[in-house]
Amino acid sequence: MRQILICSSLEKPRHLLASEIQDLQIASEVFETDNFQETFEAAECKRFSALIFDDPDEAFVNTLNHWETKVPIFCLLGQNGMIGKAHIFLKPFRLSVFLTSLIAALAQFEQSEEASVLLGQWKFNFAGKILSFQDKEIRLTEKEAAILNFLFHQKASVDKETLLREIWGYGEGISTHTLETHIYRLRQKLEQTGITFSTVNTEGYKLIF
Repeated sequence: MRQILICSSLEKPRHLLASEIQDLQIASEVFETDNFQETFEAAECKRFSALIFDDPDEAFVNTLNHWETKVPIFCLLGQNGMIGKAHIFLKPFRLSVFLTSLIAALAQFEQSEEASVLLGQWKFNFAGKILSFQDKEIRLTEKEAAILNFLFHQKASVDKETLLREIWGYGEGISTHTLETHIYRLRQKLEQTGITFSTVNTEGYKLIF
């Protein structure tokens, strides 16, 4: 399950790029923002597979060069600039060339150690939907991986309504029973790992590992 963030003050080009990425199934979700500062905040609570910035200002570039992240970064620039960590594309550029580079960077990142986090002794690769320890692997469904990933980034317990909104979104007619069923199945898969969920007053969940 790939998630990509696009940060651009230009609404129409941002929407078009996001649509192209989703139409080609390069990512399952594309998040959009027009605020460069919001990018850092979003990256703290979600695991993105790539970040795309359209003409970031000088102050943001300076911050970006000192940002401790291994996630692939792409910068779309109107003129030459030096951004040490980023793949640079000068506008105008061929969309097919950009998307080819994006796909290659995603594939390389998802095979790297940086794409995984430790849950106790187990490595969790969100994009690959895999938990692994030594020669053992546990494969997760897309929703199971999304639940695990979201709870991993939360310091406090998360109520059911928030989990439903974050994992399933709005307007899908999803009930709390659906969430409880996914949590139950996920608990079964995690039974031998030492990873579990604490239940707070039957209303919320917190990841324990």
